[in-house]
Amino acid sequence: MSNRLSSSGPIRVGVIGTGGMGGRHVRNLTDEVTGSQVVALMDVDAARMAEVAAACGASHTFSDARALIRHPAVDAVVIAAPDRFHAELTAACLAAGKPVLCEKPLAADAEEARRIVETEITGGRRLIQVGLMRQFDPAHLRVKELIASGALGKAVAFRGIHINSLPHAPRMAEEVITNSVIHDLHSARWMMSDEVTRVYVSYVPYAGHSPETARLILIQLQYRSGAVGQIECNAEAGYGYEVDVRVTGENGAAETNSLRSPVVSYNNQRGQWVEEDWLQRFDTAYIHEVRAWIRALQTGVPIGPTAWDGYVSMLLADACIESAKTGKPVDVDIPPMAALYAAANG
Repeated sequence: MSNRLSSSGPIRVGVIGTGGMGGRHVRNLTDEVTGSQVVALMDVDAARMAEVAAACGASHTFSDARALIRHPAVDAVVIAAPDRFHAELTAACLAAGKPVLCEKPLAADAEEARRIVETEITGGRRLIQVGLMRQFDPAHLRVKELIASGALGKAVAFRGIHINSLPHAPRMAEEVITNSVIHDLHSARWMMSDEVTRVYVSYVPYAGHSPETARLILIQLQYRSGAVGQIECNAEAGYGYEVDVRVTGENGAAETNSLRSPVVSYNNQRGQWVEEDWLQRFDTAYIHEVRAWIRALQTGVPIGPTAWDGYVSMLLADACIESAKTGKPVDVDIPPMAALYAAANG
């Protein structure tokens, strides 16, 4: 069954959620992508939705996400609603037979994600792309391509650094893992072309708050190949936002350098500007992500992170949560990948 949309005109997109992430997708689909048109929006904040609709020319607005999904003017859907709605809205897109770009995480836990995967497999078509957009970040891609070329030999170690600026309130360890570290867990698989088999988590709580909160999380990884890895996520750095990875091979190493500003020496100081948030750090990746998604819908050749990637990332996240609670290493049993996703991960 073909994944190509039959429409000869632009892909008509409905976006659920018009906040920071949804608004960015709307702007990119409108200003940075050829072959797409944002025709519908849904948000509980009617004033914000009206402002975004006026900017992009969307002619349909909804207070009910399912009404947007079912509307005949909508060919494909972007889900940028709060995390807790991702699985049910993705399932509604599958029921309607409409392609969907769902922001991470795909679901609240691995069991919920597994049901989404099983539904997509039953339908026989890849309709889901998950917003694990580091696969579209030029800095990450350069390292990935260098490792894949074999120039550095077999990859033996992965290191990921994820620095957040000051949050609005202390977050529970579980939320930091499912909302922030989920990106790093996917990168750990994708960059190494290998599966993680064991995780061990330790973390630093916020002073004066419950011990279940996490200011900084450190995750140790063990891979099927025998390689090792480490992820450090600082939820309250206070100075800005940084994401970088380093992959060590048998013959060398490669790492990203995410800071794009110049190093300036002035007035007895030397420094570099750091991005404020993820929307600045990954602005190019978000553009490339939606361009690739629309192109895939036009050609019928789906690319990018799949529902399977979303599911396995949640398997790892659930294991990390268990390790954080117990203080012990947790083994991860990743089942054989379904044939529907083989081409995307081969």
